[in-house]
Amino acid sequence: MHRATYLIGMVGLNEMAKIHTGHEMHESKDAFKFGLQVIAHMKLLAEKMSKRHDMRFVLEQTPAESTSYRFAKLDMRFHSPQAGYIVKGDIARGEIYYTNSTYLSNDAVINPIERVREEGLFHPLIEGGSLTHIWLGETRPSPESLANFVTKTFQFTQNDQIAFSPEFTTCNDCARTARGLMARCAYCGSEDVDGITRITGYFTKISSWNKGKLGELRDRYRNEAFIRKKADDKQIQIAV
Repeated sequence: MHRATYLIGMVGLNEMAKIHTGHEMHESKDAFKFGLQVIAHMKLLAEKMSKRHDMRFVLEQTPAESTSYRFAKLDMRFHSPQAGYIVKGDIARGEIYYTNSTYLSNDAVINPIERVREEGLFHPLIEGGSLTHIWLGETRPSPESLANFVTKTFQFTQNDQIAFSPEFTTCNDCARTARGLMARCAYCGSEDVDGITRITGYFTKISSWNKGKLGELRDRYRNEAFIRKKADDKQIQIAV
């Protein structure tokens, strides 16, 4: 047991920053700084508990496939109408959620370099695993562009990992798969299709997702136009 590591995850940092500062983390330097201070404080508490109990506690970006949805539902149940101004997603559809972990808002219209740089500032505080998602949609960036993007990320930012996440539509009739999320099969025209994309750390069919994750999927800002351009040294250095 002395070799075991105990993970402490976080959900909804972005919304917590909004409650205290009036802005989401991508909207204000003060809100972003507040978020960093919260995670830094959590790291200090984890270190204190580790020494006190002779156990190893570390922060981790937990997947939280259901927790971000469950927490939002509980807050809407017990803290309405205030929670309605904070939760993400479509309340009318019941597709509500909190932004997972230390991520910036999924619908924040920012280029991937800036997202990688800013989210990476949290990563040195999170020892149990952290990454940044880049939502590609149906875009097919060149291998050279992706390789260059990753290389510059690790040269000029503190980001630990990047996950490039495309989207697909698979047909239950003809069993073929096409790039992008569509209502019909691109090959046979069947409407009996299912979407496939990354939920957190792995790809799965959208039909298995809870309402909160569906709300997050609708909100995702896809970096389709920007990622087509090759990220050169100048772009990266300006962003950093």
